[in-house]
Amino acid sequence: MLTDYQTLVIDLVRDDAAVVITAERDRAIELAVQRYSKDRERLKVQDVVSTGVNTLPLPAAWETDFSDLKSLEYPVAQVPPEMLRPERYGFYTTPTAVTIQLLDAITVGATVRATYSIVHVVSGAADTIPVADREPVACWAAAILCDELAAYYSGGTDSTIQADSVRQQSKAQEYATRGAKLRRRYLDELGIDDKRNVAAGVVVNLDGSDSLGQDRLTHPRRYR
Repeated sequence: MLTDYQTLVIDLVRDDAAVVITAERDRAIELAVQRYSKDRERLKVQDVVSTGVNTLPLPAAWETDFSDLKSLEYPVAQVPPEMLRPERYGFYTTPTAVTIQLLDAITVGATVRATYSIVHVVSGAADTIPVADREPVACWAAAILCDELAAYYSGGTDSTIQADSVRQQSKAQEYATRGAKLRRRYLDELGIDDKRNVAAGVVVNLDGSDSLGQDRLTHPRRYR
């Protein structure tokens, strides 16, 4: 539950000066849950009823700007399941709504089974995150707060006493380092490669002159 994350985050941050307020702590937890929801999808299955021969409404629990449609099953309850090919459907946006548009006609009023992703829930009444992943999520929230504390101590005081200034900078570096370690801990615990979205390589133009300083035969500079 939420109280478990709140306690874990406080222990991980070790904010002895109580700079972080309750609202900031809970906001960091919310951001960590959203991050986790992207890394460990929570899938929901829901039946929707076609409103036209080529139109389906979005599922009732669809979350705008987050949910991702994973599959559509039609007709339902077949063995093995009959899945619509992803290239045969997509989203259609009107001035008032977003619907799912099918390239193949189906019966009006037919039931289609949709599987889609939604955000995990952490509150006083519910927690959809597995217990084993509770600590990594708390680590990500704590990392966010450590970054904020690093910024606070690096620029929040205009002390004229040299010793105080050095102490402030030391605390800023300490929290920056702790934030980086906590973020790494989250990634390691969940087995996530933080370089997964980094390009493996780029193409650059290394054309240059030959050893005599002249144009190369196949890459003269006038064509560059």
